[in-house]
Amino acid sequence: MKKTTVIVFVLMLTIFSGALFLGCSKQEASESGSASAAPVSNAPMTIVLYDVAANYQGNQPGWFGKVLKDKFNIELNVIAPQIAGDGKALFQTRAAAGDLGDIVILDNADFLDCIAAGLVQDISKDVEQSPNVMVFNEQIKKYNADIPGAGGKIYGIPTQMTNTSPTAYSLRLIYSSPQLPWDYFTEIGAPRLRNLNDLLDALEKIQKAHPTNAAGDKAYAISLWPDWDGTSIETANQTLKWYGAEVRNSVLLDTKNNMKPLTDDAGEYRKMLRFFFDATQRGLVDPDSGTQNWDQMVIKMQNKRVYLHWYEWQRGFWNSPTHGNARENYIAIPVDDMYFFQDGDFYYGDGRVLGVGSKVTGAKRERVLQFIDWLASPEGLEYCHNGIKGFNYTVLPDGTFERTPEGEVSFSANPPVPAEWGGGGWNDGNQKINTYVAHVISIDPNTKYPYEYSLWPAEIEKAKTTTNREWEAMYGAQDPVDYFTKNNQLGIVPSVNVMVSPEPTDIQLIRSQCATIVKDTSWKMIFAANEAEFNKLWADMKTQLTGFGWDKLVEYDREQVQAVVDARNEALARAR
Repeated sequence: MKKTTVIVFVLMLTIFSGALFLGCSKQEASESGSASAAPVSNAPMTIVLYDVAANYQGNQPGWFGKVLKDKFNIELNVIAPQIAGDGKALFQTRAAAGDLGDIVILDNADFLDCIAAGLVQDISKDVEQSPNVMVFNEQIKKYNADIPGAGGKIYGIPTQMTNTSPTAYSLRLIYSSPQLPWDYFTEIGAPRLRNLNDLLDALEKIQKAHPTNAAGDKAYAISLWPDWDGTSIETANQTLKWYGAEVRNSVLLDTKNNMKPLTDDAGEYRKMLRFFFDATQRGLVDPDSGTQNWDQMVIKMQNKRVYLHWYEWQRGFWNSPTHGNARENYIAIPVDDMYFFQDGDFYYGDGRVLGVGSKVTGAKRERVLQFIDWLASPEGLEYCHNGIKGFNYTVLPDGTFERTPEGEVSFSANPPVPAEWGGGGWNDGNQKINTYVAHVISIDPNTKYPYEYSLWPAEIEKAKTTTNREWEAMYGAQDPVDYFTKNNQLGIVPSVNVMVSPEPTDIQLIRSQCATIVKDTSWKMIFAANEAEFNKLWADMKTQLTGFGWDKLVEYDREQVQAVVDARNEALARAR
């Protein structure tokens, strides 16, 4: 992940997109559980959100913009460092002015720096008076108790908390695994895949059979994008989870808590660079991969121009009941030698935190805090995760939800929203915050089911499409989690949210320099002319990194990662 620091203003980053909310009447608010009161003032107001999670910059448009106007009489101006061009300069300018934003969403370590620099304020009493935020009181108190010198005060609210358990895993899919279009995979005979070479063989057959999509646009087995890269390239960081490890800056940590440098010759990072290199040698990698941005990638997925997905949520850009019954949905395909690294539910949050800027006072401060509390309410979370009631989903007689035809294609087809809800395309007007107070797996007290639509009873039935039925019959399992569990291919680790100390200046500098080398070399390796060049680039990278203090960085990161290991062991002990 990218790390923004007050001391040297080095900015690193990461990921993803969601849905948000619509205003309600007093009756609707009472039916939806506790909701925030109306703003104390009807005066129009602009709230500035500095957000490391955002993939969009500017005023919130569309239906979500209308929600904010109708309910709070506010406009939300999103500042997104990861797409701002020069995120480091942006942060430096705003921090020097003493005003990052009215609301800030930052990575944990960055947030500590901002507390020390006086860029965020104490919200202890406000949290106590926020009934929806207080539902997550245990998680919030634990997070803030770990802040050095906080003295029992509350400065931040972790994002993506759950109301389940830190040792549970509640989804039916895992976060990262190979997913292929079922029609094309079965067309080539649904071969047994033993390893990455077999996966490439299958992808090569699919691409040869379907070099274009139905509209005649060029399609590729694999398409990558660089704008989520942090200290290394994110596409390799996420796919190496297929082999039981995760990236923690310069360190690889596996499901058994073993650590090794990212640059280990036998490590998972190099393994996945080799996978993408081998794919390039076969002509399977989109040549735009090194330069395209995420928005361009989305368009390709919506038009079936990419045949390998790995994030579980990528299915939303194509999958639907219609495609499923036509045998066209993307679905996880087992590979024998994989052992998946999977975090449990994000009970304590996902490593990012929301706070209130130090310059916010008076009526604006009250409005900001009401808005934050509403984001944590059942009503707000239903809009966050499920969209617009009556457009994206309907309420069934038993109180549970079912997606509408528009809801089934919200991300893939960008359906037009009626003027009464703000007009425009649904995805265009979807909330641009790109993270939530509570994770989608959290239980909605109104329905007694998760906000995650795939776990609603009606959607479970609806998901029994031809694709799923054929997959279940072939693999003898109800879903991918069931399959990987039965076949001892799933390593679930407790989800913890560890507060790390701000980095010393010398470590920040080493990390910044090494990140540039790792990222630049990694992309060159993927597109290397031949194996000899691939190996030389790797060796040269390691030599360069040594000269910039890589060994010192790895040793520092090992100490930080040990705190994660200790917290996971503590969570396991509490669960026993």
